[in-house]
Amino acid sequence: MNTKKPSWPIKLIISSSLVLTGTAVVPFTLSSTGIDTNRVEAASTYTTTANLNLRKSASTSGTILMTIPSGKAVTYLGTHGSWYKISYGGKTGYVSSQYVKVSSTMTTSSTKTYTTTVNLNLRKSASATGTILMTIPSGRNVTYLGTYGAWYKVSYGGQTGYVSSQYLKATTTTTATKTYSTTVNLNLRRSASSTGTILLTIPAGRTVTYLGTYGSWYKVSYGGRTGYVSSQYLKATTTTTNTSTGSGRTIVIDAGHGGNDPGAVYGSVQEKVLTLDIANRLASSLSGTYNYNVKMTRSTDTYLTLANRVSLTKTYKGSAFVSIHANSSTNTSFHGHEVLVPTTESYTTNPYISASRSLGTAINRELGARIPTIRNRGVKYQNVYVVGKNSVPSTIVEYGFITNANDRSHLTSTTYRQRMAEATASGIHQFMRSNY
Repeated sequence: MNTKKPSWPIKLIISSSLVLTGTAVVPFTLSSTGIDTNRVEAASTYTTTANLNLRKSASTSGTILMTIPSGKAVTYLGTHGSWYKISYGGKTGYVSSQYVKVSSTMTTSSTKTYTTTVNLNLRKSASATGTILMTIPSGRNVTYLGTYGAWYKVSYGGQTGYVSSQYLKATTTTTATKTYSTTVNLNLRRSASSTGTILLTIPAGRTVTYLGTYGSWYKVSYGGRTGYVSSQYLKATTTTTNTSTGSGRTIVIDAGHGGNDPGAVYGSVQEKVLTLDIANRLASSLSGTYNYNVKMTRSTDTYLTLANRVSLTKTYKGSAFVSIHANSSTNTSFHGHEVLVPTTESYTTNPYISASRSLGTAINRELGARIPTIRNRGVKYQNVYVVGKNSVPSTIVEYGFITNANDRSHLTSTTYRQRMAEATASGIHQFMRSNY
Protein backbone atom coordinates (compact mmCIF):
# COMPACT_ATOMS: atom_id res chain seq x y z
CA MET A 1 0.00 0.00 0.00
CA ASN A 2 1.07 3.58 -0.44
CA THR A 3 -0.60 5.49 2.38
CA LYS A 4 -1.32 5.03 6.05
CA LYS A 5 -4.59 3.27 6.88
CA PRO A 6 -5.11 3.25 10.69
CA SER A 7 -7.80 0.55 10.66
CA TRP A 8 -5.66 -2.12 9.04
CA PRO A 9 -2.10 -3.38 9.70
CA ILE A 10 0.76 -1.18 8.56
CA LYS A 11 3.08 -2.68 5.96
CA LEU A 12 6.67 -3.22 6.93
CA ILE A 13 10.00 -4.42 5.66
CA ILE A 14 11.03 -7.68 7.26
CA SER A 15 14.66 -8.78 7.32
CA SER A 16 15.72 -11.05 4.49
CA SER A 17 17.23 -13.33 7.11
CA LEU A 18 13.76 -14.53 8.11
CA VAL A 19 12.89 -18.05 7.02
CA LEU A 20 9.83 -18.69 4.84
CA THR A 21 7.49 -21.03 6.69
CA GLY A 22 4.06 -22.59 6.23
CA THR A 23 2.45 -24.93 3.78
CA ALA A 24 2.44 -23.59 0.21
CA VAL A 25 -0.52 -24.15 -2.07
CA VAL A 26 1.94 -24.50 -4.95
CA PRO A 27 5.67 -25.16 -4.32
CA PHE A 28 7.79 -22.23 -5.45
CA THR A 29 11.39 -21.19 -5.84
CA LEU A 30 12.19 -17.50 -5.74
CA SER A 31 14.57 -15.59 -7.96
CA SER A 32 16.30 -12.41 -6.83
CA THR A 33 13.07 -10.52 -7.52
CA GLY A 34 10.93 -12.85 -5.45
CA ILE A 35 9.16 -14.30 -8.49
CA ASP A 36 9.82 -17.67 -10.08
CA THR A 37 10.26 -16.68 -13.73
CA ASN A 38 11.60 -20.02 -14.89
CA ARG A 39 8.34 -21.95 -15.07
CA VAL A 40 4.85 -21.58 -16.47
CA GLU A 41 2.25 -23.40 -14.40
CA ALA A 42 -0.82 -25.08 -15.82
CA ALA A 43 -3.75 -23.03 -14.65
CA SER A 44 -6.35 -25.34 -16.12
CA THR A 45 -5.28 -28.89 -15.23
CA TYR A 46 -5.72 -30.47 -11.80
CA THR A 47 -5.16 -33.94 -10.35
CA THR A 48 -7.59 -35.64 -7.96
CA THR A 49 -6.15 -36.55 -4.56
CA ALA A 50 -8.94 -39.01 -3.68
CA ASN A 51 -11.73 -40.95 -5.35
CA LEU A 52 -13.89 -37.93 -6.06
CA ASN A 53 -17.59 -37.56 -6.90
CA LEU A 54 -18.40 -35.50 -9.99
CA ARG A 55 -21.76 -33.87 -9.27
CA LYS A 56 -24.40 -32.24 -11.44
CA SER A 57 -24.51 -29.14 -9.21
CA ALA A 58 -22.07 -27.38 -6.86
CA SER A 59 -23.51 -29.01 -3.75
CA THR A 60 -22.99 -32.13 -1.64
CA SER A 61 -26.63 -32.93 -2.43
CA GLY A 62 -26.06 -32.66 -6.19
CA THR A 63 -26.66 -35.75 -8.30
CA ILE A 64 -23.49 -37.84 -8.67
CA LEU A 65 -22.63 -38.18 -12.37
CA MET A 66 -19.64 -40.45 -11.75
CA THR A 67 -16.76 -41.08 -9.35
CA ILE A 68 -13.35 -39.95 -10.63
CA PRO A 69 -10.52 -42.19 -9.41
CA SER A 70 -7.71 -40.70 -7.35
CA GLY A 71 -4.72 -39.47 -9.35
CA LYS A 72 -6.66 -38.63 -12.51
CA ALA A 73 -6.20 -35.36 -14.41
CA VAL A 74 -9.29 -33.17 -14.79
CA THR A 75 -9.75 -29.95 -16.75
CA TYR A 76 -10.67 -26.84 -14.75
CA LEU A 77 -13.55 -24.77 -16.21
CA GLY A 78 -14.50 -22.36 -13.40
CA THR A 79 -14.93 -21.75 -9.68
CA HIS A 80 -18.23 -21.75 -7.79
CA GLY A 81 -17.56 -21.02 -4.13
CA SER A 82 -15.60 -23.99 -2.73
CA TRP A 83 -16.42 -26.07 -5.82
CA TYR A 84 -14.63 -26.35 -9.15
CA LYS A 85 -16.48 -26.88 -12.43
CA ILE A 86 -14.43 -29.43 -14.36
CA SER A 87 -14.61 -31.85 -17.26
CA TYR A 88 -13.50 -35.48 -17.16
CA GLY A 89 -14.23 -38.49 -19.31
CA GLY A 90 -16.56 -36.56 -21.58
CA LYS A 91 -18.68 -35.27 -18.69
CA THR A 92 -18.87 -31.83 -17.13
CA GLY A 93 -19.79 -31.22 -13.50
CA TYR A 94 -18.62 -30.02 -10.10
CA VAL A 95 -16.10 -31.35 -7.57
CA SER A 96 -15.00 -30.16 -4.14
CA SER A 97 -11.86 -28.05 -4.66
CA GLN A 98 -10.18 -29.43 -1.53
CA TYR A 99 -9.63 -32.81 -3.20
CA VAL A 100 -7.77 -31.60 -6.27
CA LYS A 101 -4.28 -30.21 -6.67
CA VAL A 102 -2.55 -28.31 -9.46
CA SER A 103 -1.17 -30.78 -11.97
CA SER A 104 2.61 -31.12 -11.95
CA THR A 105 2.62 -30.90 -15.74
CA MET A 106 3.59 -27.35 -16.61
CA THR A 107 2.07 -26.18 -19.86
CA THR A 108 0.83 -22.96 -21.33
CA SER A 109 -2.11 -22.57 -23.69
CA SER A 110 -1.77 -18.86 -24.29
CA THR A 111 -2.14 -17.80 -27.92
CA LYS A 112 -2.49 -14.06 -27.40
CA THR A 113 -0.95 -11.89 -30.07
CA TYR A 114 0.41 -8.36 -30.01
CA THR A 115 1.45 -5.93 -32.72
CA THR A 116 4.71 -4.02 -32.61
CA THR A 117 4.33 -0.22 -32.66
CA VAL A 118 7.99 0.46 -33.61
CA ASN A 119 10.94 -1.49 -34.99
CA LEU A 120 11.54 -3.58 -31.89
CA ASN A 121 14.56 -5.56 -30.70
CA LEU A 122 13.96 -9.19 -29.75
CA ARG A 123 16.47 -9.95 -27.00
CA LYS A 124 17.88 -13.14 -25.51
CA SER A 125 17.06 -12.03 -21.96
CA ALA A 126 14.52 -9.70 -20.33
CA SER A 127 16.92 -6.77 -20.13
CA ALA A 128 17.92 -3.73 -22.15
CA THR A 129 21.44 -5.20 -22.19
CA GLY A 130 20.30 -8.61 -23.42
CA THR A 131 21.79 -9.89 -26.68
CA ILE A 132 19.73 -8.76 -29.69
CA LEU A 133 18.49 -11.80 -31.60
CA MET A 134 16.79 -9.77 -34.34
CA THR A 135 14.83 -6.57 -34.96
CA ILE A 136 11.10 -7.07 -35.50
CA PRO A 137 9.65 -4.50 -37.93
CA SER A 138 6.87 -2.18 -36.82
CA GLY A 139 3.36 -3.45 -37.42
CA ARG A 140 4.23 -7.16 -37.14
CA ASN A 141 2.29 -9.65 -35.01
CA VAL A 142 4.13 -11.55 -32.28
CA THR A 143 2.85 -14.39 -30.09
CA TYR A 144 2.78 -13.70 -26.35
CA LEU A 145 4.31 -16.39 -24.13
CA GLY A 146 4.66 -14.75 -20.72
CA THR A 147 5.31 -11.61 -18.67
CA TYR A 148 8.60 -10.81 -16.94
CA GLY A 149 8.29 -7.44 -15.22
CA ALA A 150 8.10 -4.82 -17.99
CA TRP A 151 9.14 -7.39 -20.61
CA TYR A 152 7.09 -9.88 -22.62
CA LYS A 153 8.42 -13.23 -23.74
CA VAL A 154 7.26 -13.65 -27.36
CA SER A 155 7.89 -15.71 -30.45
CA TYR A 156 8.37 -14.27 -33.92
CA GLY A 157 9.84 -15.63 -37.14
CA GLY A 158 10.78 -18.93 -35.55
CA GLN A 159 12.69 -17.28 -32.70
CA THR A 160 11.75 -16.83 -29.06
CA GLY A 161 12.96 -13.96 -26.89
CA TYR A 162 12.00 -10.86 -24.93
CA VAL A 163 10.69 -7.45 -25.97
CA SER A 164 9.77 -4.31 -24.04
CA SER A 165 6.01 -4.44 -23.45
CA GLN A 166 5.58 -0.69 -23.89
CA TYR A 167 6.13 -1.02 -27.64
CA LEU A 168 3.37 -3.55 -28.18
CA LYS A 169 -0.38 -3.20 -28.50
CA ALA A 170 -2.92 -5.97 -28.19
CA THR A 171 -4.07 -7.42 -31.49
CA THR A 172 -7.86 -7.31 -31.68
CA THR A 173 -9.02 -10.68 -32.93
CA THR A 174 -12.40 -11.85 -34.09
CA THR A 175 -13.01 -15.53 -33.47
CA ALA A 176 -15.63 -17.66 -35.17
CA THR A 177 -17.63 -20.04 -32.99
CA LYS A 178 -18.97 -22.87 -35.12
CA THR A 179 -22.53 -23.69 -34.11
CA TYR A 180 -25.34 -25.83 -35.49
CA SER A 181 -29.09 -26.05 -34.93
CA THR A 182 -30.90 -29.31 -34.42
CA THR A 183 -33.56 -30.06 -37.05
CA VAL A 184 -35.30 -32.76 -34.95
CA ASN A 185 -35.34 -33.92 -31.34
CA LEU A 186 -31.81 -35.34 -31.32
CA ASN A 187 -30.07 -37.79 -29.00
CA LEU A 188 -26.74 -36.72 -27.52
CA ARG A 189 -24.73 -39.91 -27.09
CA ARG A 190 -21.65 -40.82 -25.08
CA SER A 191 -19.91 -42.34 -28.12
CA ALA A 192 -20.07 -41.79 -31.87
CA SER A 193 -22.42 -44.70 -32.48
CA SER A 194 -26.17 -45.34 -32.71
CA THR A 195 -25.68 -47.79 -29.83
CA GLY A 196 -23.90 -45.23 -27.65
CA THR A 197 -25.48 -44.43 -24.28
CA ILE A 198 -27.96 -41.54 -24.58
CA LEU A 199 -26.90 -38.68 -22.30
CA LEU A 200 -29.94 -36.52 -23.12
CA THR A 201 -32.29 -35.59 -25.95
CA ILE A 202 -31.74 -32.14 -27.42
CA PRO A 203 -35.02 -30.51 -28.57
CA ALA A 204 -35.44 -29.46 -32.20
CA GLY A 205 -34.34 -25.93 -32.99
CA ARG A 206 -31.68 -25.74 -30.26
CA THR A 207 -28.14 -24.48 -30.86
CA VAL A 208 -25.19 -26.77 -30.15
CA THR A 209 -21.47 -25.97 -30.26
CA TYR A 210 -19.40 -28.02 -32.71
CA LEU A 211 -16.21 -29.58 -31.28
CA GLY A 212 -15.13 -32.09 -33.93
CA THR A 213 -16.05 -34.62 -36.62
CA TYR A 214 -16.00 -38.41 -36.21
CA GLY A 215 -17.15 -39.99 -39.48
CA SER A 216 -20.85 -39.12 -39.86
CA TRP A 217 -21.01 -37.95 -36.22
CA TYR A 218 -20.28 -34.55 -34.71
CA LYS A 219 -18.88 -34.07 -31.25
CA VAL A 220 -20.84 -31.18 -29.71
CA SER A 221 -21.58 -29.51 -26.40
CA TYR A 222 -25.05 -28.59 -25.20
CA GLY A 223 -26.48 -27.68 -21.80
CA GLY A 224 -23.17 -28.30 -20.05
CA ARG A 225 -22.83 -31.81 -21.53
CA THR A 226 -20.48 -33.02 -24.23
CA GLY A 227 -21.22 -35.94 -26.55
CA TYR A 228 -21.95 -37.08 -30.10
CA VAL A 229 -24.87 -36.50 -32.47
CA SER A 230 -25.67 -37.65 -35.99
CA SER A 231 -24.56 -34.84 -38.33
CA GLN A 232 -27.49 -35.36 -40.74
CA TYR A 233 -29.87 -33.80 -38.22
CA LEU A 234 -27.97 -30.54 -37.87
CA LYS A 235 -27.86 -27.40 -39.96
CA ALA A 236 -25.06 -24.83 -39.87
CA THR A 237 -25.64 -21.59 -37.99
CA THR A 238 -22.02 -20.38 -37.89
CA THR A 239 -21.80 -17.00 -36.25
CA THR A 240 -18.85 -14.67 -35.88
CA THR A 241 -18.43 -13.33 -32.40
CA ASN A 242 -16.04 -10.56 -31.48
CA THR A 243 -14.61 -11.39 -28.07
CA SER A 244 -13.73 -7.74 -27.46
CA THR A 245 -16.47 -5.62 -25.92
CA GLY A 246 -14.74 -2.71 -24.21
CA SER A 247 -15.96 -0.08 -26.69
CA GLY A 248 -12.54 1.58 -26.58
CA ARG A 249 -12.92 3.03 -23.06
CA THR A 250 -9.73 3.64 -21.11
CA ILE A 251 -8.90 1.81 -17.88
CA VAL A 252 -5.98 3.16 -15.86
CA ILE A 253 -3.97 0.46 -14.07
CA ASP A 254 -1.70 1.59 -11.25
CA ALA A 255 1.08 -0.80 -10.18
CA GLY A 256 1.74 0.21 -6.59
CA HIS A 257 5.15 1.45 -5.36
CA GLY A 258 8.23 1.25 -7.60
CA GLY A 259 11.76 2.62 -7.85
CA ASN A 260 13.20 3.43 -4.44
CA ASP A 261 9.88 2.46 -2.82
CA PRO A 262 9.72 -1.36 -2.73
CA GLY A 263 6.48 -1.44 -0.75
CA ALA A 264 6.12 -4.45 1.55
CA VAL A 265 9.09 -6.82 1.58
CA TYR A 266 9.51 -10.36 2.91
CA GLY A 267 12.93 -11.85 2.26
CA SER A 268 13.43 -11.53 -1.50
CA VAL A 269 9.73 -10.93 -2.19
CA GLN A 270 9.06 -7.29 -3.03
CA GLU A 271 5.60 -5.80 -3.39
CA LYS A 272 6.68 -3.47 -6.22
CA VAL A 273 7.71 -6.49 -8.35
CA LEU A 274 4.51 -8.40 -7.69
CA THR A 275 2.27 -5.40 -8.42
CA LEU A 276 3.94 -4.65 -11.75
CA ASP A 277 3.64 -8.27 -12.83
CA ILE A 278 -0.05 -8.46 -11.91
CA ALA A 279 -0.66 -5.06 -13.51
CA ASN A 280 0.90 -6.21 -16.79
CA ARG A 281 -1.21 -9.36 -16.77
CA LEU A 282 -4.32 -7.33 -15.99
CA ALA A 283 -3.58 -4.90 -18.82
CA SER A 284 -3.14 -7.82 -21.21
CA SER A 285 -6.46 -9.37 -20.17
CA LEU A 286 -8.38 -6.10 -20.38
CA SER A 287 -7.06 -5.23 -23.83
CA GLY A 288 -6.85 -8.72 -25.33
CA THR A 289 -10.08 -10.20 -23.96
CA TYR A 290 -12.35 -7.17 -23.54
CA ASN A 291 -10.88 -4.60 -25.96
CA TYR A 292 -10.35 -1.82 -23.42
CA ASN A 293 -7.76 0.85 -24.02
CA VAL A 294 -5.38 0.35 -21.09
CA LYS A 295 -2.96 2.89 -19.66
CA MET A 296 -0.39 2.10 -16.99
CA THR A 297 0.78 4.68 -14.46
CA ARG A 298 4.11 2.86 -14.59
CA SER A 299 5.35 0.06 -16.86
CA THR A 300 8.86 -0.10 -15.43
CA ASP A 301 10.49 -0.02 -11.99
CA THR A 302 10.07 3.72 -11.46
CA TYR A 303 8.85 5.86 -8.56
CA LEU A 304 5.71 7.98 -8.81
CA THR A 305 4.12 10.19 -6.16
CA LEU A 306 0.49 9.60 -5.24
CA ALA A 307 -0.41 12.91 -6.87
CA ASN A 308 1.34 11.82 -10.08
CA ARG A 309 -0.73 8.66 -10.19
CA VAL A 310 -3.99 10.52 -9.75
CA SER A 311 -3.12 13.22 -12.30
CA LEU A 312 -2.32 10.57 -14.91
CA THR A 313 -5.95 9.46 -14.78
CA LYS A 314 -6.98 12.87 -16.14
CA THR A 315 -4.14 12.89 -18.66
CA TYR A 316 -5.19 9.51 -20.00
CA LYS A 317 -8.91 10.42 -19.89
CA GLY A 318 -9.60 7.25 -17.96
CA SER A 319 -13.06 5.83 -17.26
CA ALA A 320 -11.90 3.85 -14.21
CA PHE A 321 -8.79 3.54 -12.03
CA VAL A 322 -7.55 0.36 -10.30
CA SER A 323 -4.47 0.33 -8.08
CA ILE A 324 -2.64 -2.97 -7.53
CA HIS A 325 -1.12 -3.83 -4.12
CA ALA A 326 -0.15 -6.55 -1.67
CA ASN A 327 -0.58 -6.36 2.10
CA SER A 328 1.63 -7.08 5.13
CA SER A 329 1.45 -7.24 8.90
CA THR A 330 3.59 -7.90 11.97
CA ASN A 331 1.08 -10.67 12.70
CA THR A 332 1.81 -13.46 10.22
CA SER A 333 -1.60 -15.03 10.81
CA PHE A 334 -3.32 -12.09 9.07
CA HIS A 335 -4.32 -13.23 5.60
CA GLY A 336 -6.71 -12.67 2.71
CA HIS A 337 -7.46 -10.31 -0.14
CA GLU A 338 -9.48 -7.12 0.24
CA VAL A 339 -10.64 -4.16 -1.80
CA LEU A 340 -10.50 -0.54 -0.63
CA VAL A 341 -13.07 2.05 -1.73
CA PRO A 342 -13.76 5.70 -0.76
CA THR A 343 -15.45 6.86 2.44
CA THR A 344 -18.08 9.61 2.54
CA GLU A 345 -15.91 11.70 4.88
CA SER A 346 -14.63 15.16 3.96
CA TYR A 347 -11.29 13.57 2.97
CA THR A 348 -12.95 12.18 -0.15
CA THR A 349 -13.20 14.54 -3.11
CA ASN A 350 -13.86 11.81 -5.66
CA PRO A 351 -17.32 12.54 -7.15
CA TYR A 352 -17.85 8.84 -7.91
CA ILE A 353 -18.12 7.32 -4.43
CA SER A 354 -21.03 5.01 -5.23
CA ALA A 355 -19.55 3.92 -8.56
CA SER A 356 -16.18 3.28 -6.90
CA ARG A 357 -17.88 1.00 -4.41
CA SER A 358 -19.64 -0.85 -7.23
CA LEU A 359 -16.31 -1.28 -9.02
CA GLY A 360 -14.63 -2.61 -5.88
CA THR A 361 -17.52 -4.94 -5.12
CA ALA A 362 -17.45 -6.43 -8.63
CA ILE A 363 -13.71 -7.11 -8.42
CA ASN A 364 -13.99 -8.54 -4.90
CA ARG A 365 -16.80 -10.86 -5.98
CA GLU A 366 -14.74 -12.26 -8.87
CA LEU A 367 -11.63 -12.74 -6.74
CA GLY A 368 -13.64 -14.58 -4.11
CA ALA A 369 -15.28 -16.86 -6.67
CA ARG A 370 -12.17 -17.64 -8.71
CA ILE A 371 -9.58 -17.97 -5.92
CA PRO A 372 -11.35 -19.58 -2.95
CA THR A 373 -8.01 -20.69 -1.46
CA ILE A 374 -7.37 -17.11 -0.29
CA ARG A 375 -9.62 -15.68 2.42
CA ASN A 376 -12.02 -12.97 1.24
CA ARG A 377 -11.72 -10.00 3.63
CA GLY A 378 -14.34 -8.06 1.68
CA VAL A 379 -14.77 -4.45 0.62
CA LYS A 380 -13.50 -1.81 3.06
CA TYR A 381 -14.08 1.94 3.22
CA GLN A 382 -10.73 3.72 3.66
CA ASN A 383 -9.29 7.21 3.28
CA VAL A 384 -6.68 6.33 0.65
CA TYR A 385 -5.26 9.08 -1.57
CA VAL A 386 -5.37 7.44 -5.00
CA VAL A 387 -8.99 6.45 -4.41
CA GLY A 388 -10.38 9.36 -2.43
CA LYS A 389 -8.65 12.07 -4.47
CA ASN A 390 -9.26 10.61 -7.91
CA SER A 391 -11.74 11.90 -10.49
CA VAL A 392 -13.17 8.60 -11.78
CA PRO A 393 -14.52 5.39 -10.20
CA SER A 394 -11.47 4.08 -8.33
CA THR A 395 -10.44 1.21 -6.09
CA ILE A 396 -7.37 -0.45 -4.57
CA VAL A 397 -7.00 -4.21 -4.66
CA GLU A 398 -4.85 -5.89 -1.98
CA TYR A 399 -4.27 -9.42 -3.30
CA GLY A 400 -3.02 -10.96 -0.06
CA PHE A 401 -0.47 -10.63 2.74
CA ILE A 402 3.18 -11.09 1.78
CA THR A 403 3.83 -11.88 5.44
CA ASN A 404 1.43 -14.87 5.48
CA ALA A 405 2.72 -18.21 4.17
CA ASN A 406 -0.47 -19.20 2.33
CA ASP A 407 -1.01 -15.79 0.72
CA ARG A 408 2.67 -15.51 -0.17
CA SER A 409 2.61 -18.87 -1.95
CA HIS A 410 -0.24 -17.53 -4.10
CA LEU A 411 1.43 -14.18 -4.77
CA THR A 412 4.69 -15.80 -5.91
CA SER A 413 2.90 -18.30 -8.15
CA THR A 414 2.62 -17.62 -11.88
CA THR A 415 -0.67 -19.49 -11.97
CA TYR A 416 -2.33 -17.50 -9.21
CA ARG A 417 -1.05 -14.09 -10.34
CA GLN A 418 -2.63 -14.83 -13.70
CA ARG A 419 -5.90 -15.81 -12.01
CA MET A 420 -5.79 -12.64 -9.91
CA ALA A 421 -5.39 -10.57 -13.06
CA GLU A 422 -8.17 -12.39 -14.94
CA ALA A 423 -10.56 -12.15 -11.98
CA THR A 424 -9.86 -8.42 -11.69
CA ALA A 425 -10.37 -7.91 -15.42
CA SER A 426 -13.70 -9.74 -15.25
CA GLY A 427 -14.83 -7.58 -12.31
CA ILE A 428 -13.83 -4.39 -14.12
CA HIS A 429 -15.68 -5.49 -17.24
CA GLN A 430 -18.83 -6.34 -15.28
CA PHE A 431 -18.73 -2.89 -13.69
CA MET A 432 -18.11 -1.11 -17.00
CA ARG A 433 -20.88 -3.02 -18.76
CA SER A 434 -23.34 -2.04 -15.99
CA ASN A 435 -22.33 1.61 -15.69
CA TYR A 436 -21.45 2.80 -19.20
